[in-house]
Amino acid sequence: MTLFRFALMSAILLLASTAAAHNIWITPADYFPEPNSTTEIGIGWGHKYLADRTHEKLKEGKVEKIQILGPAGTSIDPVMVANGQYKMDVGQPGSYLITTKIKSGFFTTTPDGRKWGKKNEVTNAVKCTNYHIGGKSLIMVGNSDKGFEQTTGQALELIPITNPAQVAANTAFKVKILFQGQPVANLALKATYAGFEKEEDNKPAHPDTANKKALMKKEEKKFPAEAVTDAQGEAELQLDRSGYWMISLSHRPAYPDLTVCDQYMYNMTFTFQVK
Repeated sequence: MTLFRFALMSAILLLASTAAAHNIWITPADYFPEPNSTTEIGIGWGHKYLADRTHEKLKEGKVEKIQILGPAGTSIDPVMVANGQYKMDVGQPGSYLITTKIKSGFFTTTPDGRKWGKKNEVTNAVKCTNYHIGGKSLIMVGNSDKGFEQTTGQALELIPITNPAQVAANTAFKVKILFQGQPVANLALKATYAGFEKEEDNKPAHPDTANKKALMKKEEKKFPAEAVTDAQGEAELQLDRSGYWMISLSHRPAYPDLTVCDQYMYNMTFTFQVK
């Protein structure tokens, strides 16, 4: 393989690894349930936030953790009723913050494709990524407007500044992004509503040179709402319609030991409903 071809293949593989990164998200059946009721929570997985808020089938054992933080700051354990499906009892009014994540790990791109493992464990390594993929949502019970701004301890976390219950179509949703508890500046936020993407809008998992331009064009597509955080880690997203929305964000700081891996990848989502 010539040096030029190696570099070209490496660039394509790096782009493909970015494009192929999955997301996990939370799909409450009711974002605004009544006090002293039971509600259901689903877990979505894949690349697209389709009209029914699902995409790919969630494999058994994929979810490492799902956690609910109640209005009093106490942890609530949901009851698993099926793979990726839970139910929970909500009592007092207030915000219930729900977080989930999959097991973290390493993958490394090579001229022969993506391999699972660290850079020092893979032959002909191009670039290694230590991935962390999670999601957050919240349900608001009763008329209480307290608790939605609580932190949950996620490494990369979106904190609403605007009360989500007051977000309506054609209004701004202001948020703050923290990484390890500190504001993150210049981070891109991309928001989409359920059904904006269609199932047929597919991308190849391992593109070749012939479809590189098509892939790059797909990567440059616009989302219904986009923003970039300021120096305080804050941003406003203009939401043009009611319905179910998902905000996606990705933060990729350098890995501390470059002999082991090159970068972290924190892919996080935040789901909510615009009335």
